[in-house]
Amino acid sequence: MINLILARVSKISIRTSLLILFLVFMLILNLFAPERSEQIKVTSSYPATVCPAIGNQISSIAGVTNPKIGRRSIDGSSKKLVKGRTTQIPLSKNPILVEGNAGTAITFANSKWKAVVPCSVSNGQQWFAGGSGALTSKSILHIVNSGFSDSNVEVEVFTPTGVIEPSSFTISQNSTKKISIDTLAPGEEEIVIAVTTKSGRVSSFLFDERKRGLRSLGADFVAPTAQAQKQVRIASVPGLVGRFNNNDNSISHNLRLFVPGKIDANTEVTINSNDGNFVPDGLSEVKVDSQRVLSIALSSAPVNQPFSVVINSDQPVIASVLTSFTIGRSSEIVWSTSSDNLSSWSANLTGSRPILTFVGDKINALIKANTVNGKKIEKRISGSDFASWQSTVGLNRVQVTALGKGISGGVILLPLEANIGISSIPMNNGANLETASEPISDASVITRR
Repeated sequence: MINLILARVSKISIRTSLLILFLVFMLILNLFAPERSEQIKVTSSYPATVCPAIGNQISSIAGVTNPKIGRRSIDGSSKKLVKGRTTQIPLSKNPILVEGNAGTAITFANSKWKAVVPCSVSNGQQWFAGGSGALTSKSILHIVNSGFSDSNVEVEVFTPTGVIEPSSFTISQNSTKKISIDTLAPGEEEIVIAVTTKSGRVSSFLFDERKRGLRSLGADFVAPTAQAQKQVRIASVPGLVGRFNNNDNSISHNLRLFVPGKIDANTEVTINSNDGNFVPDGLSEVKVDSQRVLSIALSSAPVNQPFSVVINSDQPVIASVLTSFTIGRSSEIVWSTSSDNLSSWSANLTGSRPILTFVGDKINALIKANTVNGKKIEKRISGSDFASWQSTVGLNRVQVTALGKGISGGVILLPLEANIGISSIPMNNGANLETASEPISDASVITRR
């Protein structure tokens, strides 16, 4: 009897052991087998950007960071991106579409002046704190439709007295519409423009040229701003430096402020330079009426060096600085606009000798650059509030990496040879990395009846 019981217990133990081994095996198989239930894949890519062309027989080029980046003309007929062989693309009368990549393409235009702007793609709305509809202004708004269907946009112009009735425009597929600002805001000296895309793929650019008769008073692009912020950092405002720093030349700066919302803003304006930072007299509490453009002369700003302007506000604002140069008998204007938070920025400066400027509580950034003579430069920039570095040689590809948070940067492009052309751009990426979800095909989920 005892032997029979022991035999039955032994059989039960074997069955239990086999069951446990089977369950362990299935658990291991489940852990290491591929996930067949996962049917979504996330992909990341950079969108294509648009580089504007001024036309009118003005010499201009687009600089890209890699010669093999695809490009095509936005001319009404070209539809295919073509791989390139050079990092400098001549621009005639038509803008170009540049294949999406991590670098920022830049348009450079030169005449008796210098006008530079990052190539970009609109996120649906672009703001321009600059330009003019006054008698001396030849400002032109370029609205570029890089898609293959018609686009519709709405353009609003704001002045010191309020908003002008919005205008709507249709832009034909794969083409550019140029609008004279003096037709939108005739006689208005101080304006802010909002371009809102209603349909299609549109990028806008504002080219501000000033003339008195046949005499040039200077020109520059006004870089677009994507949205208003409670803190605006204008990182790169130029000064009279190098051979221009003498008593025969003069400079003036005007801050343009705008509140796009419905509530008035209270702002504080700080100027940062290598000499330190300070709040100019009367600018510690500046009231800015909503949807009315305000211009403030920065009479106490540094003259013989670059500087930055930081605006802190209780309401989101848009801002820029217009710098006017008189150099001998010649004139030039520069628009300095807001800089985004810097992470990594790269561009081809096409041989320019720039001043790179940085603003932030604690500045820590790394600059890597290739010079026109084939050498490589590596420079680490650190400081507080404001820091700058001037290259003594022409630079091609430049990569700037922020080694901390809360840093913004800008580039001041100085004249070469006997020219007086000066321009300033923010270190803003022309396009940011976009992510998308795509379904994964799995034949095993298909059943047949």
